[in-house]
Amino acid sequence: MPTIYAASTDGFVRKYQFSGPTWASIRDASSGTISSPSAVASSLAIRVVGSTSRGGLYDVGRSFFAFDTSGITATVASATISFFGYINNSSNIIGVKATKPDLSTNIATADFQAITGFSAGSSMNGNVTDYTAEYSGTWSTSGYNSITLNAAALGDLQNDSVFAICLVDYDYDYLNQDPGTSLSRNTGLHYTNYTGTSRDPKIEYTLATGYGNNVNGVAAANIGSVIGVATANIDKINGV
Repeated sequence: MPTIYAASTDGFVRKYQFSGPTWASIRDASSGTISSPSAVASSLAIRVVGSTSRGGLYDVGRSFFAFDTSGITATVASATISFFGYINNSSNIIGVKATKPDLSTNIATADFQAITGFSAGSSMNGNVTDYTAEYSGTWSTSGYNSITLNAAALGDLQNDSVFAICLVDYDYDYLNQDPGTSLSRNTGLHYTNYTGTSRDPKIEYTLATGYGNNVNGVAAANIGSVIGVATANIDKINGV
């Protein structure tokens, strides 16, 4: 099963304010307060907080990832996206289509709203493109958590050269529900800056039946060689 790891441009963007902000002023902000493109891991990767601390506080955190999918040209039959957990495990999250980051420019505070279809003041439900269903299962903090990608995501894996996804809290951020003043929910995970790839965000996918038996639409039986190498001596091409 082929695997693609996230680009090193991934990270979280958080918007927060003390001293009497409104839910709308934080959740619908055009830019964040801080971003973390160099983070190795964060316990606050996906975050929603409503508190009376220091005169009132709201805090919303979203995590963004980009994958190089330029090498996928055939129909994708199924795929999962996986994140290696870290410390916190609230895990009521959903993955939605994003416009940032790309493969070379780090996530930034200006990207807080970089979600396709996001509309300030509205629920994301019905406006954005969901790439997953709500994930509310047990969130491991010592291993990978795998989430199934839906049909919209499978199509974009094939058709887009960059697959960008944002993880947000489902119950409050995605549905645009004010969490009040006594809530703190955080889900932690590792980013691509972790040494090696053993904890990097990753997508694993399978192609539709038959795509492993041809090259650019030509059946393997009709190909005598590839760049001078007999097909009998070739096990895989581009991992397939």
